[in-house]
Amino acid sequence: MNKLNRNHFIKLSYLGSLSFFFNYNLYGSNKKINKIELDKYGGWKGNKFRQSGFFRTEFDGKKWWFVTPEGNGFISLGINHFHQDWWAQDYNKDFWLKSFNSKEYLDNNWNIGYRKSALSDIKKLGINTIGMHTNASNLIDLPFKSKVPYLREYKPIVLDHYRNPKPEIYIDIFSKKFEKYCHDYAKRIALEYKDDPMLLGYCMADCPIFTEGDIDLYGGTSWARKLRNLGPNDPGKREFVSIVKNKYKTIENFNGVYSTSFKSWEELLNKKNWRDNKSPSSSHEQNDNNTFMLLCVNRYYSVAKKALLNFDSNHLFFGDKINGNTDSLEKTINVISKYVDVIYYQNFASCDDQGNLLDRLSDKVNLPFLNGDAGFGVSYKMMPNPYGPRAKNQLERANWLLECCENSFSRNNFIGWHICGIIDTWKTMPTKEKFQHQGLMNVYGEFYPEMKSAVQKISSNLYKNKT
Repeated sequence: MNKLNRNHFIKLSYLGSLSFFFNYNLYGSNKKINKIELDKYGGWKGNKFRQSGFFRTEFDGKKWWFVTPEGNGFISLGINHFHQDWWAQDYNKDFWLKSFNSKEYLDNNWNIGYRKSALSDIKKLGINTIGMHTNASNLIDLPFKSKVPYLREYKPIVLDHYRNPKPEIYIDIFSKKFEKYCHDYAKRIALEYKDDPMLLGYCMADCPIFTEGDIDLYGGTSWARKLRNLGPNDPGKREFVSIVKNKYKTIENFNGVYSTSFKSWEELLNKKNWRDNKSPSSSHEQNDNNTFMLLCVNRYYSVAKKALLNFDSNHLFFGDKINGNTDSLEKTINVISKYVDVIYYQNFASCDDQGNLLDRLSDKVNLPFLNGDAGFGVSYKMMPNPYGPRAKNQLERANWLLECCENSFSRNNFIGWHICGIIDTWKTMPTKEKFQHQGLMNVYGEFYPEMKSAVQKISSNLYKNKT
């Protein structure tokens, strides 16, 4: 953080005079965008591709792009956390009821007023994508006809870290039963949406717990720890035994590493719950967990994607939003890259650290990257612990966002940044007692001027110097 504080002053040549925040003209920004001719999806008509009727990705020889249904280059500048209940907390519900001329939460006036307000804010900011973290059906569901490209959740298994998934969530993904379940689930989620041109694509869990590093941060368990404890008739247990049998050759060698006393591989196969859910006892066990984890992720993605494509082959598959703040992204990227159209991840970190992460990963895959959840915060009384690096004030926070977006979008394989998030949450909100999400606006819908202007500037320069 100290390094970030120093560096943002050095880069003022890019940021321009700090006074731009207070002199920036919103209508001038929109006028500038219009001059470069955007299509109705937010794509830039100055970079033409083949028209397909749906969003896709393409490398033009110099840079990766999203491509809009009309065949124009598109860079995703998104916003997260349009959760309607965040507008209906004890501290702000009465304010928004009055604003929407509503008698109660989610009545007709609320739904109409919320949608109108949200779309107005999106337009003011120059945002062109509604991100993964949105449960407002009146913004993204087909009956309401989304006005902005959006991501749709597709979660055969609910592995989001913030839900603290219990061991029973980690079902045996190697079973035929799982294949049937995915087929039925995909039909329910995707069939109605397959012809929606505003749908950017499907994403799965928010930072699923896959690796030992994930468990160290969030607790819980993983497929590797869970499936090894199943019984002899479970395909997942057989996969684990096959891995260790191939590695250790003899059961005695296995016993030496795991401090067990199995007399045969068959006894290991038959034994349920033989290993506690705890950190690996040695580097060998950690390597075994990692090997088995990758096999599990490969199986999960192959089955989940195949099921989805049965009902919607028109849209992009993002997979899980993988955690870039643990070892998860670096450990799984070679596996998930076989299935996804975009490396979809989150990284709450300084600009330098975010750049270093992309430096380490870019040569590993031939795919574009999208940071699907990232941001900075400023502490205050009702929000003492916002997620992400913490700036001393909103001006510094805005400068960090500008710097990170400038650095990221200058890369030829970076095609999206989704801001966390749209509205503040206070420590008195259930589940936010320990950590809070900070938005571009306070709980009463008043934008932080510095952040509003920064996002508008990013939006107005999104396609600048891209030829």
